[in-house]
Amino acid sequence: WNHDTPAASTNTNLYGAHPFYLQILENGNSHGVFLLNSNGMDIIYESDHLTYNTIGGVLDFYIFIGPDADSVVQQYNNVIGLPHMQPYWAFGFHQCRYGMPNLEYVEQVVANYSAANIPLDTIWSDIDYMDVYKDFTWDPVNYPLDQVQSFTNQLHSQNQQYVIILDPGIKYNDTSYSPYVSLASNGGYVYDVNGDPFVGQVWPGYTIFPDFLSTGGQTYWQEQLSQLLATVPYDGLWVDMNEVSNFCSGECLDGAPVPPSSTTCGCTTSSKSFFSKQDNIMIVYDDGDSFDPENPPYAINNNEVHDPLNNKGIDVNAYHNVNGVDILEYDVHNLYGLTEARETRIALESFYNERSFVLTRSSFPSSGRWTAHWTGDNASQWPDIYYSIVGMLNFNILGIPMIGSDICGFLDDTTEELCARWIEVGSFYPFSRNHDTIGVIPQELYRWPTVSEISSYILRVRYSLIPLYYTLNYEAATTGSPIIRPLFFEFPTDPNTVSIDRQFLVGNAIMVAPVIDEGATSVSVYFPNANWYDFYDYSAVTTVGQTVTVDAPLEFIPLYILGGSIFASRTDPALTTYATRMNPFNITVAFDSSNQATGSLFMDDGRTLDYETQSTIVSFKASSTSSRGTLSTSVLQNGYSGEFSTEITNIALIGTFAPNSITISSGFITGYTVFNTHTEINLSGVDIGTPFTVTWTN
Repeated sequence: WNHDTPAASTNTNLYGAHPFYLQILENGNSHGVFLLNSNGMDIIYESDHLTYNTIGGVLDFYIFIGPDADSVVQQYNNVIGLPHMQPYWAFGFHQCRYGMPNLEYVEQVVANYSAANIPLDTIWSDIDYMDVYKDFTWDPVNYPLDQVQSFTNQLHSQNQQYVIILDPGIKYNDTSYSPYVSLASNGGYVYDVNGDPFVGQVWPGYTIFPDFLSTGGQTYWQEQLSQLLATVPYDGLWVDMNEVSNFCSGECLDGAPVPPSSTTCGCTTSSKSFFSKQDNIMIVYDDGDSFDPENPPYAINNNEVHDPLNNKGIDVNAYHNVNGVDILEYDVHNLYGLTEARETRIALESFYNERSFVLTRSSFPSSGRWTAHWTGDNASQWPDIYYSIVGMLNFNILGIPMIGSDICGFLDDTTEELCARWIEVGSFYPFSRNHDTIGVIPQELYRWPTVSEISSYILRVRYSLIPLYYTLNYEAATTGSPIIRPLFFEFPTDPNTVSIDRQFLVGNAIMVAPVIDEGATSVSVYFPNANWYDFYDYSAVTTVGQTVTVDAPLEFIPLYILGGSIFASRTDPALTTYATRMNPFNITVAFDSSNQATGSLFMDDGRTLDYETQSTIVSFKASSTSSRGTLSTSVLQNGYSGEFSTEITNIALIGTFAPNSITISSGFITGYTVFNTHTEINLSGVDIGTPFTVTWTN
């Protein structure tokens, strides 16, 4: 049951509902089970079985037979909808804060990142930019429209982006506020028990809520987004508070006036009557008309204390109108965030004619088809770094691979050490954003010299690796494979990997083993039985199949390359993804114990909707004997043409013999250097769109 509970809370229902599980057996085989049901439910886990206690809907089960974990996730995603192909810039670094008091503050943040030499692609505005927290408005004093327009144009000239927040609550009964007048007149809102607009309370005060299941609500939302875009050319939207969240538990019809931003409900009672339109509602329960959705015969464990279903939400006897049919909130509550994100993406792509970026808090199966997600209001506490890894792994399995957590924490004051360790791991989230709340100390990455220096370095590592993330995003969007994976995805027969949730894999190429404990200067890293190489110096890991203590001072995060992988990266990472893409590619080839390696690269302009044809796709294959090795490329399609570099200037060979001779079939080798750990080959005239073979011998 989707609920506005801070992510800092544990062992309770949060913002999304995903009735899917993946099980891995002792023999390494996996299967999955999905219950397609949007009603509230408890799922009770015991050692040998699950029990579903659902309060409505259809028992519509899907069973995915795998046989491996990646196949299960692919099969699941092909049922719910393959994940969205994100724009390239979305993989850059993002900065946000609730509590940026004015535009000058925002401008200074952008300037400070540049001055500190820290990459930044996107700056965000939380609800501070609005006129008394009303959607589709700009604060005329602190965010004057003409100045926001100039600022946004300046960002775009620097190849940076601007993302703003929208909440679904529309200020109620304000006839001077055109978004309210438009929604009230078109009827595309959620209705209360009496057939009137359902009235709740959120940031602007008393509010009504668009119904994204209704054609009226969908039309309203698209019109408002279009009008907002006409004022400021924003690059993406953040749809928040969409469980839907309500500062009152249920409807507030007799509330005293409340000041904007008050989170205290202004209501003490409600004038609800029993639902007079009962016969028009789609109810398929045995009790027929005697069924009272506000008091179901089974009380799910909402908020861990069996709270009523309308706790901090909409009354469940409110209703939505879908093609002339009235449907209870009771049955579709969990779909609100999904439908808002869906309509937002559809609208943005119709405006831009290019791929959109949308971020949602509330989610349901198939949300990943439309939107990115973050794990919500975490805290600046050490356990929350750990929970961020668990959340990232879970949502990649659940079909939302563009996932991250608020780096350095949202609630509470962060610390220098915590922020340093968090940006180290957060640089490897698919969605990487620093975000904190009003009233806590600012935590932009340049605030501490140590954090600034670490961030400047590790975010450049990230920016160099975005070709890998982007290729994995393409694979997710076309097959359903996750971007970030638990170790058991690659090592299913190793029982030690099943419980590992403090390390993770980026595809099948890189293992990240962060320090996430206060004061620690080393970390225990489990190396499954395979060829592993240090990411930084390419030295081989000599102890595998066991846990090793690795030194990790504050400025260091252990990273390892998995043998058998080939991946592309960008040379000389810059302060934006745009500038970084102007630089050539490196190709890293890491051999496995069978002296084989494979990989791929996907490249397009980073924005086109037609990415499946207007793109270049390259596969890499390498093999080696004791005296001869080859790396060959196959160009599966060569549809990209644009301003970004397609040149390859460097190849690193790891885990093969030291060659005496190297040749290439297309282009030129300008030199090579044999190190103790690897061989580096320098190239010119080599392009990803032209097949080539590199051969080395001793």
